[in-house]
Amino acid sequence: DGFCLQNSIARLDIAGRDITRYLIRLLLLRGYVFNQSADFDTVQQIKEKLCYVAHDLDQERQLALDTTVLVESYTLPDGRTIKLSGERFEAPEVLFRPSLLGLDVKGVAEQVFKVINSAPMDDRRKLYKQIVLSGGTTMYPGFGTRLERELEKLYEERILKGQPDKSAKNVICIEAPPRRKNMVFLGGAVYANLVKDT
Repeated sequence: DGFCLQNSIARLDIAGRDITRYLIRLLLLRGYVFNQSADFDTVQQIKEKLCYVAHDLDQERQLALDTTVLVESYTLPDGRTIKLSGERFEAPEVLFRPSLLGLDVKGVAEQVFKVINSAPMDDRRKLYKQIVLSGGTTMYPGFGTRLERELEKLYEERILKGQPDKSAKNVICIEAPPRRKNMVFLGGAVYANLVKDT
């Protein structure tokens, strides 16, 4: 309704640069040599081109171990080619498991769940139906479906308390607009244009 619910705000201090740094760490473990500062832009490009969010983390890990279907090659500016497999989904996993970065905070699904459930009871159902992804970090393929899956799981465990005849399938709706990478800027520009004449 056009106003902020002050008690329903949370912050997850993980951004794209943190995921890039984590990808550098994962690639170093594989034996690839990258300089944290000089090669940062290159690894960022690798991240943006090849990384995705796993729908089912255990299944993806098993697939990465047992097969080569997840292997993708990337040619570096110096002509060398590197191959990525599990790193493609392990790097963005920090959004759901910040402990991988040594942070003692809940991941994005837990944060969204907590925020919605701290809102007034009458607003919660509407909020679950109006989750809109925004920002570059939400652009990973699979991010929206994984977030929805995790929220459904939390809802069924903590709200429905495992009632077998109930499901969260039609409760949660996540919108992933194609231009969400710049939505905050676009929203700010529209707002600035609206208030410039007042």
